[in-house]
Amino acid sequence: MKERNMFRESKWKKLTRQRWFYPTLYVTLVAVVLAGVLTFQFVGNDEAERDDEFNWSVEQNDLENQEAQGDDETAEPVVAESEDIVMPVLLGDDAEIMTPFYDTEASAEEQEDALIFYNNQYYQSQGVDITSQNNESFDVISALSGTVVSVEEDELLGQTIEIEHDEERSTFYASLSEVSVEEGADVSQGDVIGQSGSNVYSDEDVTKVHFRLLENGEPVNPQFK
Repeated sequence: MKERNMFRESKWKKLTRQRWFYPTLYVTLVAVVLAGVLTFQFVGNDEAERDDEFNWSVEQNDLENQEAQGDDETAEPVVAESEDIVMPVLLGDDAEIMTPFYDTEASAEEQEDALIFYNNQYYQSQGVDITSQNNESFDVISALSGTVVSVEEDELLGQTIEIEHDEERSTFYASLSEVSVEEGADVSQGDVIGQSGSNVYSDEDVTKVHFRLLENGEPVNPQFK
């Protein structure tokens, strides 16, 4: 056993005495180190590229989502809340409010003017009656943009139209002799929706339009701008 170990040691010493041994060992170690460095750089670059691709994908998705949201916001219609209500007639200075809205906070005189006498009883006006100074027929327009939800014939108020503007507000038009829109139609503020007429509920001989503004189904003072 000792002889075998001595033989191995002798053979190793002879090998180390060779001129080419140490240069070869040095070159081999350098090659191993370089191979390790290159492998590390390759793996690091590959992971960095994957990270860059992932980040680009996330940023691209975020950008597409933002653009989609922007498109959605652009596509949303302008609601009627951004509009100021206008008088539903095209009479200009010839328009005359013959019966105002009955306001519980108004003066006694104003409240008296807002009473309607029908069938031997007085009723509080839930809207305004608008007529022309010469009592001639005139166009009735939509006071706000919205969707026509009702076109009906009422025994007391004549032909009527109701337009919904959002979940809270709607407008009501009555005393019409003609109707120019159908249920389900979208109308813009200022579109002609009918023609003035009369009704048996108040001043049957006067050509007018009866107009109401409703919020959550309750009539309120329209207070035209």
